[in-house]
Amino acid sequence: MPYQFHFDVVWANKGFLLAGVVKTLEVTAAALSIGIVAGLIIGITRVSARRWLSRTALGYVEVFRNTPALVQLIWVYYCLPLFTGLNFSASLSCIIALALNGSAYIAEIFRAGIQGVDRGQVEAARALGLSYPKTLRKIILPQAFRRMIPPMVNESVALLKFSSLVSILGVADLTYQAQVLSTTTFRPLEIFTGIALVYFVLCTALSYMAGRLERRLAVAD
Repeated sequence: MPYQFHFDVVWANKGFLLAGVVKTLEVTAAALSIGIVAGLIIGITRVSARRWLSRTALGYVEVFRNTPALVQLIWVYYCLPLFTGLNFSASLSCIIALALNGSAYIAEIFRAGIQGVDRGQVEAARALGLSYPKTLRKIILPQAFRRMIPPMVNESVALLKFSSLVSILGVADLTYQAQVLSTTTFRPLEIFTGIALVYFVLCTALSYMAGRLERRLAVAD
């Protein structure tokens, strides 16, 4: 007898799953916000003329890009309190871990964007007496921003998908709610098909909004 697909079980528990969507978006937004700020700082440090600064930033990037995100989540939750003496909640630990992971990739996006700006403009700004911070703020970053939109969107989408890992630590995100629901309804096929569609819609919407922003900036030029 073929499997009877009852998708109505997803709709019947939409409130329970919606709570998971909200938690997923909260964790992703918080991690992305922190990651962008940290990534900007690290990206600028990566192109620093001071060798020890650029090497330190490179080491940070390599560590977080070349270790699994799941291992980073577990390490922050279980090991970081041993070094700091502070106890973090599972949600905060996940936000910190995802922010650290994301900032390593975002730093490289900023680095590439900064280095992609014509050096002649930088030299002209310095000749006019602008300090490096002002040159960065008024000339380099505004131009680099347009180039950074596509890779930044890709990283945002990746971070949204990586957020499903927080369910391992018991954070009630969409994936965790789906796991709970599948064990109580005995309908894992319908539940996980449903959340796959939700993730697809969220990621597609993010890419669409970024595409519109990119086109608007292109028209403004």
